[in-house]
Amino acid sequence: MKKLQTMLSQLLTNRRAGLSLMVLAGLSALSIMVFANVKGAVDATSLIAVQGTQTAMTGEWTAEINRAKPGEAQLTFHRNSTEGGFNMTSETVSLSELQGLTTDAGGSTVKTTVNFNLVRDAGTFSCEGYFRDGRGAGFWTFTPSQAFVSAMRTHGYDNLSGEDLLRAAFHKLTIKFIEELKGVGYDHLTFDELVRAAGHDVTASYIREMRAAGYDGLAMEELIRARNHEIDSRYIKEVEAMGFGKGTLEDVIRLRNHEITPEYINDLKAEGYSEITADMAIRLKNHGIDRAFIQRVKAQGMTNVTLDELIRLRNHDNVK
Repeated sequence: MKKLQTMLSQLLTNRRAGLSLMVLAGLSALSIMVFANVKGAVDATSLIAVQGTQTAMTGEWTAEINRAKPGEAQLTFHRNSTEGGFNMTSETVSLSELQGLTTDAGGSTVKTTVNFNLVRDAGTFSCEGYFRDGRGAGFWTFTPSQAFVSAMRTHGYDNLSGEDLLRAAFHKLTIKFIEELKGVGYDHLTFDELVRAAGHDVTASYIREMRAAGYDGLAMEELIRARNHEIDSRYIKEVEAMGFGKGTLEDVIRLRNHEITPEYINDLKAEGYSEITADMAIRLKNHGIDRAFIQRVKAQGMTNVTLDELIRLRNHDNVK
């Protein structure tokens, strides 16, 4: 038993981002054996029995308290899907969200058995396991909320499966969120669109912000793409200030992806290149053309060099 506990402690010292599937499988097996000898521990047989049903689903969790922000923790849920795949979902949560987990237990230098709940609109994650030195591991069981199921039915979403409800909980989908989207005209979304919108924080406020910036009537998929690429009204104004006018959403996304900023454009203009299109700005950035390179070109006596010539010089390493 002591040997098993020592092995488990060594596993927990590894950072979560580097956990392999083999480590996670070992963590599950060791956790079952350790918890079987702890008062109030999870009965592994009952966990297996409920997995895959519509009323309860299970998996493993790992957590690490943020040492710089002791009131926060990185919580990761691991689960083997019904199709035989492996899923992992990670998020930063406030310790106050983990009902039943005390600060003392989370930060204890001695292995401490814990029981806590993470409550979401779609259901509750009941977690059992242990913490030591700010790191924890154990099992979770998800129980869907019948109130959420009923409310979703009134909004036209019938026959949601247990997997649907689990996804809704992971992505923090709420009835309030659905009603707010409906209030800004998005009242015919599919369940998948709702879940993805919630997971990517495409809120009613964000939709209004994009409308005010001139991008009205966007499909939910376009809004999700915009959010993923950190497109907001501030960057849209920056694009216009760079002299590119109001392009399509895809144009704005391309500029953002290539890190085209007002500072970059102003540097090029300061070197005498005032007429720059969005496509040219992206080409220049891709080839590493910046103010320092242009100044090296000029220092070698090459003046009045066109933008295309700058790119050729860069490609052929003709500038020291």
